[in-house]
Amino acid sequence: MVPKGMVQNMRWRKDLLKKAYDDPVLQHDLLIACQQSKLFWINAFCWTFHQWDVDPKTGKRKPAKNQHVPFVTWAVQDNCVDMFDWCLENGEDILVNKSRDMGASWCCMAYIHWHWLFTPNAQMLEMSRTKEYVDQTANMKALFPKHDYMNRWLPWWMRPPECLPEQKNRSCMHLFNELNGACIDGESTTEHAASGDRRLIVLLDEFAKVKHGRAMRSATRDAGIFRIINSTVAGPGTEYSNWKNSGQIKIFPLMWWDHPEKGCGRYVQQEPVSKEWKIRSPWYNYEETVRSPKEMAQEVDADDIGSGNAFFHMAGIDTHSALFACKPRVELNVEFKKGIADDAIPSLVRSRGISCLKVTRGRNTKLKLWCRLIGGRPNQNHTYVFGMDISKGMGASNSVISVRCVETGEKVAEWACAQTLPVDMARAAVALALWFGGRGRCNLPFMIWEKNGPGLNFGKRIVKMYHYPRYYKTITIGNVHDQKSDKYGWQSSTDAKYELMTDYDHALAYGEIINHSALALDEARKYITYGDNRVGPACLVEEDASARKTHGDRVIADALTLLGKKKSRKPGVLLSMPQGSAGHRKLQRKKSRKKKGWRHEFDNR
Repeated sequence: MVPKGMVQNMRWRKDLLKKAYDDPVLQHDLLIACQQSKLFWINAFCWTFHQWDVDPKTGKRKPAKNQHVPFVTWAVQDNCVDMFDWCLENGEDILVNKSRDMGASWCCMAYIHWHWLFTPNAQMLEMSRTKEYVDQTANMKALFPKHDYMNRWLPWWMRPPECLPEQKNRSCMHLFNELNGACIDGESTTEHAASGDRRLIVLLDEFAKVKHGRAMRSATRDAGIFRIINSTVAGPGTEYSNWKNSGQIKIFPLMWWDHPEKGCGRYVQQEPVSKEWKIRSPWYNYEETVRSPKEMAQEVDADDIGSGNAFFHMAGIDTHSALFACKPRVELNVEFKKGIADDAIPSLVRSRGISCLKVTRGRNTKLKLWCRLIGGRPNQNHTYVFGMDISKGMGASNSVISVRCVETGEKVAEWACAQTLPVDMARAAVALALWFGGRGRCNLPFMIWEKNGPGLNFGKRIVKMYHYPRYYKTITIGNVHDQKSDKYGWQSSTDAKYELMTDYDHALAYGEIINHSALALDEARKYITYGDNRVGPACLVEEDASARKTHGDRVIADALTLLGKKKSRKPGVLLSMPQGSAGHRKLQRKKSRKKKGWRHEFDNR
């Protein structure tokens, strides 16, 4: 049994090393013991380097009295090493989801170093984002200096020959054990890193911050039996975040509350808005006063969303979700009946023929409704706006129709499907518009869609083939007066999208729109600002501009409904005078009459 108290452990090590110094039999027994237990080897012979300690009462950091201390594992680190063993035996990968300063890197280094010492012919690969983070002399943040540090503290009878820096078995990003043929190699993370390699263990360190993460994940799949992915979070949309939330990999948490000093005096507290329970401690409370929310999310809470460049205000989204998000009242499918040809749709639009529609309930429904149905349809005394974002319909992302009621400001419906092609999406939108109806002009909803990418073909069918009368015409932003062009649909650009998303953020915060869709609000949480000052979903952070144009999502559809936010005129008010009528002739005379000057007021003739 190895004592876990720091002072007791150091005294125990001193006595053990003193007894084994001139005793070959004890040396052999200790090597056998280390070979049988990684945790025994770590707690008996490994050392670690750290710069500060934490005062458990105040939560403040203070300089460490001793930078070189024995590696005495905590209970959570013991579990981590055991989980590594299980994954290696079963050929599965593991992702370490960690707070800062939890010793995760040292656990990974010690685990790999043990295999280098005691597993014959073990071939291992360690990767980090740059060469300097893999191997740089005396830089303890790099990987290989940690191995050098461990070797320096090993007793002479345990350390393989010529493996210290500048010796023959230790070169740049290479460490060789000539006694058993095991070696550790290093490599910086590039697009084709580890491609064609064959290793027992592959370590991907700080994977959230690497470029080409998706390509690296694919390339290393066949490079090693066991991959360890170790990193702090760096925002949503990174391959690390996608991998962690995919459900395709085992996750081991190394969180701050399992730290013996940071977690001292921990307790739970319920958040007032979200009603979620959160773990806190004196150290955590102090850190909140000296760190920004983003830094807390990244370094302490391991929160992907909070650690990124989130576009929307998370507090506003959380409040809106807590107040309004709920399950839909009913789910339906609304579509044209079989046999309705495209050529017949224009006449159905003119006649408002809803008898051609088929409304069904059951599984695989696409339309979710949060409003009451009156006579089997939404309230016909209200006016509706359709906001639409069109995808390619190839399964990668959803085509979405968001329906907002102008009078109440509520999002009353959401239609989403990832397999509907843009040409079929136009038929679905017209069928849904006929069913929704409403009080507005022509008794039809107002349609707004993003015309970039697949939306261009969608708009062509809506306007030119189906002759739908109510749709949005492009308005150039930045002008004093909005002037509609002859182009249909909303044209997305960097400025236009930023302006639209800003208006949507304001509308959510101040209740101008009431969004009941939990999925839509969750997508809004994952909207970020890209490095090129563009706004979009975090899942597209590694995609190019062309891929982003073919992506459909709920946030754009919801925001587009705000472009039709002006309330319709009251019933009975004419929008224009009939041409040739007395009222029309009188209006024309007023427009053509020249305005009299100031002299007219004093003209007595």
